[in-house]
Order: sequence, then C-alpha cells, then structure tokens
Amino acid sequence: MDQLEKYIRDNRKAFDTEVPDLRVWAKIDRQLDRQAKPRVVWMQRLSVAAAVVVLVAAATVAGFKMGASALQSRSLADISPEYAEMEKYYREQIREKMAILASYQQDGFVKSDLKELDALYEELKKELRKAPPGNEKLVIQAMIRNFQTKVDILEQVLQRVQKAGQTNFKIKDNEKSI
Repeated sequence: MDQLEKYIRDNRKAFDTEVPDLRVWAKIDRQLDRQAKPRVVWMQRLSVAAAVVVLVAAATVAGFKMGASALQSRSLADISPEYAEMEKYYREQIREKMAILASYQQDGFVKSDLKELDALYEELKKELRKAPPGNEKLVIQAMIRNFQTKVDILEQVLQRVQKAGQTNFKIKDNEKSI
C-alpha cells in the first residue's frame, strides 16, 4: 500500500483533470443541509425542553416556599414582645376558666362557641399575614377583642354555673331542714 500512496502523490495532477459538474455539488449541498437541519431542530427542541423543565422546577420551588409561608400564619407573639405577653395572658386566662368550668361538668355547650371564636382567630391570623405593613393595627385589635370575648363568655358562663350551683345548694339545705 505504501507504493500506491506514493504513486498517487506523485501523479496527483493527473488525477485532478476532471471537474465535477455544479449540479453534483448542489446535490451534495442539499444532502448535507438535510442531515444538518434535523440536528439543529433536535438541539432547539432539547434546549426548549430544558428551559421548560428549569422554569417548572423554579415555579414549583417558589410555589412550595410561598405555600409554606401561606400556611404559616402570624400570631400576636410574632409582632412584638408586648403582644406576646398579652397573648400569653389571655391564653392562660382561658385555660384556667376552662379548667374551672370542666370541674362543674358544664363545658360541653361552651366548646362550640369557643370553636367558632377559634376559627375566627385563625382567619384573623391569616389576615394579619396578608395585611400591608402599617395596617396591621386593626387586625391586631380584632385579635385582642377575640381573646377578650372568649374570656368574657367563660366568665359569664362560670357566673351562671356558680349561681345555679349556689341555688341548688340552698334548695338542698332547705330540703334538709324541712
């Protein structure tokens, strides 16, 4: 094969006497274009698909972060230490009054009212999260009123239960004395 290569190199000019027609080059050019275009289209589609995947992933991550923050609602304690103290005080008052009411075994009918107030409080917490800075004051006042209303309801129920208990006690004393 070495001699063949040497012969071709030495006689190269003799081999280059024929020039192909322009139609041959045009045909070759068209065939090359056909082969190149699918690769470009394939690459374009791949890059578009990759961009879509990246956008969907970014939107999903952002959605989860926003969804998680949407699920987290602010309470009074998140606003300031004073509100945290106030919230703690009211929660303690409510807990104590519920414990006293439970000792009278009369807490069942009050729980439904308190659940409604709890649902309202949760809505207020969501509103507080959405409230623009500076406009939080009204929502905070409504949250405090909610706590006050719970305490007031519990105090009224306790007064009535205690009054009813004293009346029953007096009736029993009178029955014993007769």
